[in-house]
Amino acid sequence: MLLVRFVLLWFWLDVLLFLLLGVLEYSIRNVLSSVILLLVWFAAVTVPKIFGKSNWFEDNPGAAYLFAVFLMALFEETLVTMNGGGLGGKATSLAHDLTMAVPVFIGIGTGLYLAHRILPMSRGEFFLFGALFGFFIETVLNGAWSGLVLLGGGAMGLYGIILSAHTPEIENPAPLGIKKVLIVMSLGTVFMLAGAVAGNTLWRLAGGSPL
Repeated sequence: MLLVRFVLLWFWLDVLLFLLLGVLEYSIRNVLSSVILLLVWFAAVTVPKIFGKSNWFEDNPGAAYLFAVFLMALFEETLVTMNGGGLGGKATSLAHDLTMAVPVFIGIGTGLYLAHRILPMSRGEFFLFGALFGFFIETVLNGAWSGLVLLGGGAMGLYGIILSAHTPEIENPAPLGIKKVLIVMSLGTVFMLAGAVAGNTLWRLAGGSPL
């Protein structure tokens, strides 16, 4: 798919931009941002190989998909928080970031998988819809339009990678049309909001303060 290739190209350009800025500006944080993007990519390449060795994962595609999303989100958010960027830089601790962010990824993943059960999706479509949610959350909701060129590809790529690291195998995905887009985005949004509420509730129950 052309759009998938575009997002991936933007993602890799951002990897290079972070690295170049880190070197030119002597910024360890930018260098680490580049490294984080690479590590998440390598993790996404590794997950399917590990999951492919288990018959249980093959017999339970839904659980396998959501477990992969959980592991990828846990890994990515841990790295981002260590680099000072958890929850847009507002995370007070790793526990804070994981409690608030991981349920959002699980929520989006749940919505995407339920949509897949209605209108089967290819792995590329899981990636593309994940990238759209990345754009919406990281750019639109956070108002990060000024950093779109540097951050847009990285954010979209990260979300796409996390939400497509291990997807159910399908031979004949349903055609990509308006109906499919509406179903996927609607379910993804509903469960994303549910994940956000769940994460915030868990954090408040643990004695934490809201953002």
